[in-house]
Amino acid sequence: MLDKELLLFPIMSAIALATVLGATVYPLYASGALEMLVNDLQTEQGAEQHLLYLAVGLGFYFVCYFVIIFFNAALIGCALIRFGGGDPTVADGFRLSLRNLPQITLWALVMATVGFLLQLLESRFRGLARFLVGFIGAAWSVATFFAVPILVVDGVGPVDAVKRSVAAIRKTWGEALVSHVGFGILGGLATLIMLPLFAGAVWIAPTSSTMAIGLAFVALVWILLVNLVLTTLSAIMRAALYIYAVEGEIPAHFDSQLMKDAFGAT
Repeated sequence: MLDKELLLFPIMSAIALATVLGATVYPLYASGALEMLVNDLQTEQGAEQHLLYLAVGLGFYFVCYFVIIFFNAALIGCALIRFGGGDPTVADGFRLSLRNLPQITLWALVMATVGFLLQLLESRFRGLARFLVGFIGAAWSVATFFAVPILVVDGVGPVDAVKRSVAAIRKTWGEALVSHVGFGILGGLATLIMLPLFAGAVWIAPTSSTMAIGLAFVALVWILLVNLVLTTLSAIMRAALYIYAVEGEIPAHFDSQLMKDAFGAT
């Protein structure tokens, strides 16, 4: 409530991601290259080109991760300024991200590589092997939970960021895995609440297309707004947990029990 302008960072991130998607996927689709790519991947004739396609896919992952991490770092940086007694602005967030641009770039490359490989493995495996890949992904998410705040504050490289993130988790919450999924649950509930509107839109579409479009639009706007707020709150919460984990202090406006119970054994 003190810094409503922080909502701008997820908005700008979404716009930037949409621009990246539009600038890459649409030209491929319009030129027919996307269909050719899919056909090549499904035939033995295109097998020798798989390495090139994988490289292109990894590059796409990298750009998307860079956009997300850049704006997330700016948002978390502003939250840390507020917790430190300052009054952050959007410009402050951008300055922090730009100051740590090399570290953000390297971290985006690491996250893109790991995320791409895990996604590739998960698509190839079935059963227990797929479950193990998912478990590795969850463990990686836990290990890197504080990586972005550490990059913003300390300006270290990816390896040191992971080490310090793991150390902060172990020091404050022991060996527990993340089980605090409140923001995810809220986002899911926000979507479920709108399902009757979507159903109503489908039901009345044959008789009143204008009203159906209106109902669907209201539902989509609601879901987008809720997820916008939850994304911002999630980043603020991560900044608060980082302060508690590293400095042992309870940030203003947060309860000590909330900090202690944010992580727990699953």
